[in-house]
Amino acid sequence: MATLKQLKTFIAVAEYKKMSDAARKLYLSQPTVSQTVSELENEYQARLFERCHKELVITPAGMLLLQNAREIVAIHEQLEQTMQNMNALRPLRVGATLTIGNTLMGSMAEKLLSLHPDIDVSVFVDNTKTIEERMIHNELDIALVEGIISRPEIIAEPVMEDFLCVICGKAHPFAAKTGISMEDLRNQNFIMREKGSGTRAIFEDIMLTHHIPFVTKWECSSRCAIVDAVRHNLGLGVLSERCIKEYVEKGEIFPCPVENVSMKRYFYLCHHRSHPFTPQMQDFAELVKAWD
Repeated sequence: MATLKQLKTFIAVAEYKKMSDAARKLYLSQPTVSQTVSELENEYQARLFERCHKELVITPAGMLLLQNAREIVAIHEQLEQTMQNMNALRPLRVGATLTIGNTLMGSMAEKLLSLHPDIDVSVFVDNTKTIEERMIHNELDIALVEGIISRPEIIAEPVMEDFLCVICGKAHPFAAKTGISMEDLRNQNFIMREKGSGTRAIFEDIMLTHHIPFVTKWECSSRCAIVDAVRHNLGLGVLSERCIKEYVEKGEIFPCPVENVSMKRYFYLCHHRSHPFTPQMQDFAELVKAWD
């Protein structure tokens, strides 16, 4: 019977695809990790990995073990949390992407605590790619993200509508227009969100679909930095309407509606398939789905 430690080691090897990387992550020696995989292969009389181009490729038997191992580890960690907090607050680790963290998560956390004061909520804010990775590694219980989730292990349910908006500074020629065409954006300079951002990925997909090239002059994860660069006419920006409302009202930047192009997107409520759906996760999910 495989031990919990063996299963955690196996999961790390499957995720990092290299013994050395898994060993580094787990603070173990590479021979120890290799020996653990060998022990599991002997235990179950099956090859779990094949080596291909200096990388380990999981076999069908390995994939079967991985699915079950993740469930076992998640249940064990939930048990540990439950027993440690049996007479205390209910822990909840929430992930949020940057647009949501900048505009919604503070209000949501405040409302959650007012409705359920026994929930001990902690929040981690980063881009979609990072949130996705943290969910895969069971570092988050549930998340609200603006980008597309690519990992099949994560369930993503659309729960809220949002709209992207191209923005410009008052000195930009677009500021005097009530609308622009996709062709107007050809070869324009843009102040873009960082790679891994859902906002960036969706906008790039729109531009690619319409065969419109553009120039990325700046990259940053800060909404304020993007607005400031746009305000100084250093390029166009792309942000959620939720992020720019206060700046538009002050007349610091101008929205540039793109004619005949939908920039609607969704925010997704996400959790790992193998993670037990706890009562506090359910409480958060209900709050999000009822949010105006």
